[in-house]
Amino acid sequence: MKPNESLEAAAASAMRADIAKTKLNLRSVGHLPLDRETAVRELTEEERALRDSRPKTRRWRALEKLDQEVDRMKARQEAAGARQQEAEAALNRAPEEDARRLADWLGGGEKGERPPAERYERERERDAARLLVEAAIVEVDRALERRLQHVEGNRAKMLADARRDVGEARQRLQAHAEALPALRQALLDSRENLLWAASFPERVEGFVSPTAVALGLVAPVKKALGTNARVEYAALVQALNEDARAIAEAFSDAQKGQLGIAEPRSPEKEALWDDDPDNVAWKRRELERARQLAEWHDPERLAAEVRDQRP
Repeated sequence: MKPNESLEAAAASAMRADIAKTKLNLRSVGHLPLDRETAVRELTEEERALRDSRPKTRRWRALEKLDQEVDRMKARQEAAGARQQEAEAALNRAPEEDARRLADWLGGGEKGERPPAERYERERERDAARLLVEAAIVEVDRALERRLQHVEGNRAKMLADARRDVGEARQRLQAHAEALPALRQALLDSRENLLWAASFPERVEGFVSPTAVALGLVAPVKKALGTNARVEYAALVQALNEDARAIAEAFSDAQKGQLGIAEPRSPEKEALWDDDPDNVAWKRRELERARQLAEWHDPERLAAEVRDQRP
């Protein structure tokens, strides 16, 4: 073989080896895009976080399937990030390790082939790892885009489901609040029995107000409610019901627009004539709410419920 042919064969062999190493470094990328112009971060971190937000309780099956896909892509991104960190660390160590191998070769009398510098190989591994991270991010963004399209396409049904959840949760909460006066009355009666048993045949000392929160004592009310004023227990129960109503119904103007809520007109928000249908409807709602509150706190009703609960 002529010298030129030998040189060309050696160059071709080195090129084939180089290509093989490149393919080895990139094979884990799989179907992911390899073009850096394609593998760019399509979303900002804030946009990505917003698109990845999850509902608190309800799990729609189709949405959960998409969530699992996003989680798989994110796990792949994290693995690629770990691989990139390892490649960066190996590249940082390469000059020192190359120098040490060369020094060992020189110290050994330059026997055998001179050890090749591995910095180029480490740079190639680092570049491949960076590309894998970028491609994985693109895959995450694509999964988030599919998730966004699903929610936008099914928003009406999801809103109906969520509204039903709110209504049912509100009913359960208010049912518990409605039960509190009767339960409290049972505790008050048991307290009176305790004091009667201790003081009979003498009169039971009456220094407290049974209708007030914490029997009218200042310290516990101050600690719990931050006020020195006397707070009636009926007002506390009313506040709990108002709390449930606010959670279920109070939304900002922007939220109302998103939810498609048309706020009913009322004299609390604007001046209305007495015969205005909206004013009449508001009065009707307020009277019904007052009637329900009066029924909840009716002493005879509470006593009957207490009797029904006793063995």
